[in-house]
Amino acid sequence: MADLDVGRLADLLVKGDCSWPVPRLVRSTGSTNADLEELARQGAPEGACVVSDQQTAGRGRLDRTWVSPPGSGLWASFLVRPGDVPAERRAWLPLVAGVAVTDALAEACAVRAELKWPNDIVAIAAACGGSDGPRKLGGILSTLVPLSGDLGDAVVLGIGINVAMRSQDLPVKQATSVLLEGGRPDRTALLAALLGALETRVGQWRMGDEAIPRDYRARCTTIGRRVDVLLPSGAQVQGIVSGIDDDGHLLVSDGESTSCITAGDVIHATI
Repeated sequence: MADLDVGRLADLLVKGDCSWPVPRLVRSTGSTNADLEELARQGAPEGACVVSDQQTAGRGRLDRTWVSPPGSGLWASFLVRPGDVPAERRAWLPLVAGVAVTDALAEACAVRAELKWPNDIVAIAAACGGSDGPRKLGGILSTLVPLSGDLGDAVVLGIGINVAMRSQDLPVKQATSVLLEGGRPDRTALLAALLGALETRVGQWRMGDEAIPRDYRARCTTIGRRVDVLLPSGAQVQGIVSGIDDDGHLLVSDGESTSCITAGDVIHATI
């Protein structure tokens, strides 16, 4: 897998009119999220990004291990400073990131992806001619970083995308990669496209643009599916997903009542 090309990345950002700073690239780190949280405390601007060829202590949702072998994927964290955006709208940020990832994958890699609520990026076989069913292509972890003084709160969006993994490299059989889906495994182009897409989508979110909920709902493969949802309390909710509400929460109907899910582990039949 070719190394990330800093010079080409800078050129692509200029061509794409992206004003976010050129990312900090490192060979290996424990966690890009932890690195960026520290930079946020030091006053790093919105759009600051740390990218690593390898993470040795990467984490996913529910404190799961995120496998990130050297050079095979895009393992990156991005800083958002919500400012005066109301707290209730901040629940949308990981969903905003998901929409941006699907934008970037289509632009840079020619892979159509959809979104499994709340944080999974999945490849759709019929669209890209790759795997035989919906497979996990990437994931997102959103972390709130409370800051003191005039800095205000920050949100770190950790994004991991399997780019050049072969079948034998995948951690689970339900996973896939850009390469396996027949896309272009170009990490430099993908990173540039993702920075541009995030800047655009975060700007839309900040303004309350209806494009965000509209596009998320259109790309959310969880809507309409029968699911089992394991709640943080240990309770379980079963039913058919009827939609995503205006706060980004999952609506699950069992035929008699509708549950509003703010957090949980959603199990699809095939994901």
